[in-house]
Amino acid sequence: MPKALIMAGGKGERLWPLSRKSRPKQFARFFEKTFFQLTVERIAPLVGIGNVCVVTPKEYIPEIRREVPHLLEKNIFVEPMGRNTAPCIGLSALYLAQENPEEVMVVLPADHLVEKEEEFRRVVQFAFELAEEDKLVTLGIKPSHPHTGYGYIHFDGEYRAKGGFKAYKVLRFTEKPDLETARQFVAEGTYLWNSGMFVWKSRVILDEIKQHMPDLWEGLQEIARYLGTPEEENVKREVFSRLKSISIDYGVMEKTQRAVVIPADFGWSDVGSWAALAELLEKDKNGNLTFSKHLPIDSRGCAVFSKKPVVTLGTCDLVIVEDEDVIFVMPRERHQEVRKVLEKLEESEDEDFRRLL
Repeated sequence: MPKALIMAGGKGERLWPLSRKSRPKQFARFFEKTFFQLTVERIAPLVGIGNVCVVTPKEYIPEIRREVPHLLEKNIFVEPMGRNTAPCIGLSALYLAQENPEEVMVVLPADHLVEKEEEFRRVVQFAFELAEEDKLVTLGIKPSHPHTGYGYIHFDGEYRAKGGFKAYKVLRFTEKPDLETARQFVAEGTYLWNSGMFVWKSRVILDEIKQHMPDLWEGLQEIARYLGTPEEENVKREVFSRLKSISIDYGVMEKTQRAVVIPADFGWSDVGSWAALAELLEKDKNGNLTFSKHLPIDSRGCAVFSKKPVVTLGTCDLVIVEDEDVIFVMPRERHQEVRKVLEKLEESEDEDFRRLL
């Protein structure tokens, strides 16, 4: 039976202040359930709850156990510090390979939304079959419009088709483009949004790390020598402190000859900003969100997230977010700049602002 690996270490900084260091996006409750709970429920029917694994920092483990108490303790992998996706995936593959190196694993971020869950599981099932052929499979999202907040996957050359799905050879990955480039990508029709979801055997991804990321491979081998010993956690911490922060996309997927992509459309969003979240929610005739108790007077395009009633007069395209200790207001068009707020909070000498991090 395949394994599912959920990466639950992200910070979700662009959804500040409701997403913070102590309560990152995957555990924030924007809906009836958290993103993390929704991710577990989405994949568990395909692999079984006993095969759902999580890689996360130590400080998030109590929240993970509270939200999904039936996760097996042995399936919670501790990431000693954030070093992007390549080290955390490599470490998790190392653990899974101890049990069965030929077993397929699907890698999922903990903080994405999927509207069409049955379609998602059908795509992943097809990906499982491709991974059995030692392919590194990624799921690409068919773009609905030019988006500058997503990475893109350029594909060409059909590899396999089955059940209405097709897999193609990956030509290259492109980081977040400017608007004109994004328009060209969408018009060309051979570019997909990069979902950050992958399927492969643990042995195969470790082989590719060995070939393309020798420093990470050597660190993993050092950790492997101490697995199951009292020194394991200290060795992991020391090794991770030396590793570069690098994504699996850049470290492996851009260099491997085994990568294939499945174009998919299952209502995906990485909910990477307040504007992205606003797009998922119902709006009134003037484009104002109906998510909170909001009385808009001559107001258009406003997104309000508040437990208290909010009244706006003559406002356009604002995001207004209320948390217990702060109110945040910004023009909607600047939704990709929230990290600037965190930088200023870090620099502030006022403790009232620094505690908002």
